[in-house]
Amino acid sequence: MRIIKYLLIGFLGFSLSANAQKKIAENTLLWEISGNGLAKPSYLFGTYHFADKGFVDTMKVLNEKFIAADIVVGELIITKELAIKLMPYMIMKGNSLDKLLSASEYKLIDDYLKSLGKYELKMFNVFSPMAVQTMIIQMTSPVTFTDTNPAIDQYFQDYGKENNKEVIGLETLEEQAQILFGSSLERQKEVLVKYVKEADKNKAESKKLYEDYITQNLKAIEKTFSKLDDFTPEENNRLLKNRNIKWIEKLPNLMQNKSLFIAIGAGHLVGKNGLIKGFQAKGYAVKPVATN
Repeated sequence: MRIIKYLLIGFLGFSLSANAQKKIAENTLLWEISGNGLAKPSYLFGTYHFADKGFVDTMKVLNEKFIAADIVVGELIITKELAIKLMPYMIMKGNSLDKLLSASEYKLIDDYLKSLGKYELKMFNVFSPMAVQTMIIQMTSPVTFTDTNPAIDQYFQDYGKENNKEVIGLETLEEQAQILFGSSLERQKEVLVKYVKEADKNKAESKKLYEDYITQNLKAIEKTFSKLDDFTPEENNRLLKNRNIKWIEKLPNLMQNKSLFIAIGAGHLVGKNGLIKGFQAKGYAVKPVATN
């Protein structure tokens, strides 16, 4: 129903003009990058890190472009050892949550974890606040992956490895860990406490973001990412803008003579600092591709 409603709004707002057709065409997560001396087109696809591969299984055109690509590119290389390698960045040294949090803050988060299942905060006492928040986000995500139904990002990389495609990460584990867990413990605590206090609102927003994602509503996704008011402008730049700038500098050399399938979080595609506008500013033709 949501996709039908979106299409109707497009037709009602722009009639049957070229603008209407452009508006509808851009309602996709898949974009072709061509021109500017490229030997082959490359493809940019926005992912949702907690969604499983079932979402892309029925997308005929998407899978055709993915299978034909020479190289699979992700935010970082995903391996079975990734969680273990991240652990040192997730654990606090010389501190613990029962010391960092006040008694009332500790109880607030402990009670919320208990409401989610068989969890208690003492199980994660040496984990950083951001590590705890990341786990909560995964626990409350509308769709979660499993061992037999992997997350989209992992699926693309696993397929690439199994079919002798080169798989490249745009960032190292250390770089991503710094982005995720690099804030001061006091700042992480502040964000975690606020997140749990606003749990109902966050769950509703998460559900809305997922619905916008599966209907490939990039305009709505862009609106969501333009209002990340839980973070400071500096934190938002570290999360999105600064990384996008680095990636746009790095990717042209990789796709000069080979076709890339670039699978990164959908939030990196949109906005004035997103990859779509970034590649266009560099002289590439970037156009939407219907996925079915």
